[in-house]
Amino acid sequence: MARIVLLLLAALSLPACKRGAEKATDPTPTKEMLGDVALIDYDSPQGAFTCRAPRQWGVHEDDASGSDAVTFSAGAAPVSIHILQYPNGMDSRTDPDKRAESFWEIDPGGKQPAIEKKQVGGKDVILFHQERPHRKLHSGKIEYMARHDYALVPIKGGFFEIRHSAPVDSYRKTLPVFEAMVRSFAPKNR
Repeated sequence: MARIVLLLLAALSLPACKRGAEKATDPTPTKEMLGDVALIDYDSPQGAFTCRAPRQWGVHEDDASGSDAVTFSAGAAPVSIHILQYPNGMDSRTDPDKRAESFWEIDPGGKQPAIEKKQVGGKDVILFHQERPHRKLHSGKIEYMARHDYALVPIKGGFFEIRHSAPVDSYRKTLPVFEAMVRSFAPKNR
């Protein structure tokens, strides 16, 4: 009798072993590695663009502005990459050159950042960066100096702004992630 029970248990466990051996399909497989950062293919919620994005970073999708506004943030570190389409429900600008040339207005010293136009990933991109103090909301105290790297990608009737923000003393750690996102960024025709 004990032998029959053992044979029955062995027969029942075979399908379970087979199921455990089958590998589950990853719905967002890693497409590229940058050091210890895994990048996946990301499609914006409204279908306006695709790009490579960091798998382990948090993502906040916000279409309240009337566009695909997406922010990727690196955990507790004050690092983020923000993508916003212009024009949108909050800003009617359509000219990426004029947008790039307006950054002297928010520079602490009133200085215009150096603007570079080049081909990145097969598309025209306007690149520049700026350092500004970071303050907590409603506080005059400077917490740290932040570096903001910008890539403006012109499209018909407007442009996308991709912005990388990080403390000046550590921005080089996540700058390659921003560069990979810009390189892989692909606006979709609407």
